[in-house]
Amino acid sequence: MKISPLFLGAVSAALLTTGLQAADPPLGRLSDGTLYLANEVEFALKADVARALSPADTNRRVPDRNRLTRLHPGIQEVVATHTAAERWLAGQSLPPALKHTGAEVPQIARSLTARLRPGEDAAQVVAALRQHPDIEWASLNVLHRPDWVPNDTFWTNQWGAARVRADAAWDVPQASTTLRIAIIDTGVDLTHPDLAARITYNRGFGGNANGDARRDVRGGTSIDHGTHVAGIAAAIRDNNLGIAGIANLEIMAMGCAVWDGTNQYLIGSAAAAMNDAVANGAAVINCSFGMPTLDDATRAALDNAQNNNVVVVVAAGNQANDVDNPASGSAGWNQHPWPLIVSNTQNNDALNPSSNFGPAIDLAAPGTTILSTITTNYAGPNPNGNYGNMSGTSMASPCVAGGVGMVRSMNPNLINGTAARDVLFRMAQDLGTPGRDTTYGVGMLQLDPVFLRTARNGTLFMGSNPTITENGTYAAPYSTFGFALPNTPPGGQIVLNGGVTNLSEYHYPAVTITQPLRLTAFPDRPVFIGR
Repeated sequence: MKISPLFLGAVSAALLTTGLQAADPPLGRLSDGTLYLANEVEFALKADVARALSPADTNRRVPDRNRLTRLHPGIQEVVATHTAAERWLAGQSLPPALKHTGAEVPQIARSLTARLRPGEDAAQVVAALRQHPDIEWASLNVLHRPDWVPNDTFWTNQWGAARVRADAAWDVPQASTTLRIAIIDTGVDLTHPDLAARITYNRGFGGNANGDARRDVRGGTSIDHGTHVAGIAAAIRDNNLGIAGIANLEIMAMGCAVWDGTNQYLIGSAAAAMNDAVANGAAVINCSFGMPTLDDATRAALDNAQNNNVVVVVAAGNQANDVDNPASGSAGWNQHPWPLIVSNTQNNDALNPSSNFGPAIDLAAPGTTILSTITTNYAGPNPNGNYGNMSGTSMASPCVAGGVGMVRSMNPNLINGTAARDVLFRMAQDLGTPGRDTTYGVGMLQLDPVFLRTARNGTLFMGSNPTITENGTYAAPYSTFGFALPNTPPGGQIVLNGGVTNLSEYHYPAVTITQPLRLTAFPDRPVFIGR
């Protein structure tokens, strides 16, 4: 694989002298210091209420908005802030990417936003809505701090990508390059020459006009975060410019920057952004920000991602604390089983002193002095791009998210989100205490070309299957040759020891094979036939 030489464009520190991109929303503050949007509330209708207003089948209709507004006297209007809810409120069919059955309205489509009347405070309205018989949950739109430590020192080597063996993995062509990674962050520079061609979807939340990086007089490094994260995961490779991202993926730029009044930004409307990403075909979502506690809106959004097999990768946080401890700033992520929580390592494989740790860590990845794309506060695009170093679990998380996308893209019809998580765990390099530990989780991210090539060439998978479903996918492999052989075309390849199990070796009874095919297996677990 030919790797293009590194080029560092000049980093501009110029600030725009024009007005703000968008008006800042009013903020509220809880007694513990948590900031939230004071003029809106997120909530979900109960399933039977939503079905009565508008079923999800051919009997759908435009729901009665007045009924929704009357849920509380402080509500001025009820709106949708993501695609699934927009479709439902308009009486339209739901996005084809969503799983749903018959007339039942899935939770993602009945997750709505209430805009409040002037003078109302969201905290009081939430408390009342939680008692309403039509409401499944109600939540503040809490703001989250990005898990990033800025570092303006240039560095001319992408050590992180090499450490996870991305360069070796690039020799295995992805079967698909149309899978999407959603970057839920401060926005992505839509004009960056190392990213622009990869950005196939963008949307703004929390006052952002679109998915572009915020550009206003406050500027500075506070607008770079989302662009830097996107570059780590999916910057264009082999274009004789800048850097190479981990995977060849389409980028969904979700602009969620909210200023906190002190010229610092936070992440707002994360749940709506997750729901929108799921409804618009994301394969993986990256969240490089803290989650001190898991609010109902984000819990529901994670449920929606899990139900639709969209992997969510999150940053462990940079408070040098156990991620389970509320003081870590990210304890909320561990309150749901689906997110992959990533710690930050240095180029000697040691945990960065700032990285959170603990039993909740799933994987470790390079996150210290990572070179990637950045934007600056210029009025027009820079044809050379802009690059700089940053450090933090924010940088480790998209390294893993890119890895998830790469695994899924090798065989997207047979490797779903659950399968990709398991393959990453199997490929990881065990460091520290043998087995899962509190520093590296199951290990350091590794993109093993043998695993990837085996997955890519598989026609179907076999393995131990504790579930009822057997369809030859990695997550639901055929358990016997009696099921697998009739479904294998001539010349097809059966991959043995697939499946989400913890077996150390696989045993199959003797079998007579009378058709031309190939048998192979993943390299980490022995396979025996007829023994």
